[in-house]
Amino acid sequence: MTARIPIQADLGFVRALLGAGASDLKFCYQCSTCTAVCPITPAASPFPRKEMVQAQFGLKDQLVSSLDSWLCMHCNDCSTHCPRGARPGDVMNVLRALSIEHFAVPRILARAARSVPGVLLLLLIPAVIIGAVILGLHASNGYGFLEGEIAYSRMLPVPVVDAIFIPAAAFAGITLLVALTRFLRVVSREHPRTTQGEPLGRAVVGAAADIFSQRKFRECSTNRPRARAHVMAMYGFIGLFITTTLVAVFYYLHRFGLDVAVGPYPFFHPIKMLGNASGTLVLLGCLLVVVRRMTKEESGRATHFDWVFVWVLFLAVLTGFLAQVLRVSESHLPAYSTYYVHLVFVFFLVAYAGYTKMAHVVFRAAAMVFARWSGRAPAG
Repeated sequence: MTARIPIQADLGFVRALLGAGASDLKFCYQCSTCTAVCPITPAASPFPRKEMVQAQFGLKDQLVSSLDSWLCMHCNDCSTHCPRGARPGDVMNVLRALSIEHFAVPRILARAARSVPGVLLLLLIPAVIIGAVILGLHASNGYGFLEGEIAYSRMLPVPVVDAIFIPAAAFAGITLLVALTRFLRVVSREHPRTTQGEPLGRAVVGAAADIFSQRKFRECSTNRPRARAHVMAMYGFIGLFITTTLVAVFYYLHRFGLDVAVGPYPFFHPIKMLGNASGTLVLLGCLLVVVRRMTKEESGRATHFDWVFVWVLFLAVLTGFLAQVLRVSESHLPAYSTYYVHLVFVFFLVAYAGYTKMAHVVFRAAAMVFARWSGRAPAG
């Protein structure tokens, strides 16, 4: 006699999937074409067919705790070959966003990051904080920074900027670490380490090689060109992080009495050139992503969660470039206003890293390392 297996279906979760971008889920009739054509799915218990079954039954706990949804690259080979148009790639993409929300602390911020009103509220918080600091610093001197040479440090001195952004970065780091720890604790129960697992060091190196080369993405066929955009945005973002770090280090070395140059740097200074080159890569990468998503149906359906990160990153870099250009003009109000908007977007990227696509980057990297370490995914 066949044993009965009770299923605790969460219909509210099914509705959440449908509303978040997986609206074609109901067309799936479990033919397993998606799994057959996927070039990167593990041989044992492959995806995405099982996730499609679980999603149709509303098995929330299994889905939000799935390691496999993070191994999927959303290349959409599965969606383009699906005979029913169920778009498994988009379902996996939505599952990742819901997984971030599930493990986030506090969860309300992750939920806000997935809605237009929520994002506007999240942007309003740094706008008020930074605006209040500027008003408090200059209310007594009549906003004298609006006259004379344009220097953004006159409006917000570097130590004041650091006093705003260092706590924001610390908040992001702590909340992201807590969420990631909760996620890995769950997947470690689902995928205990096997004899096929790699040593941790080798797993980290192998996953890093996959990430920095986008090799797994290049194994796909439908959406392979998107790998180029990912590489450009990734290396550009890393370059901007290095630039910001160098500017901060040189500033404080100068404050401690060392004879080092501090910003604003001339155009052909190495730090300035690194920043401009990196920013250009980010802008081009974001534009390639936007154009492809808007013109190529096979690239996959972008959700609100996807668009927010792309546009905030794009606008943060764009306003940074504009602030740089306006600084050498005599347009005080446009220059300082642009710099203020730039700081608001940067704060959003930094402080809410645990609730946006930035968390997606961290979760995927951790999942790729864990898959190698546990033996879930093949090496090479």
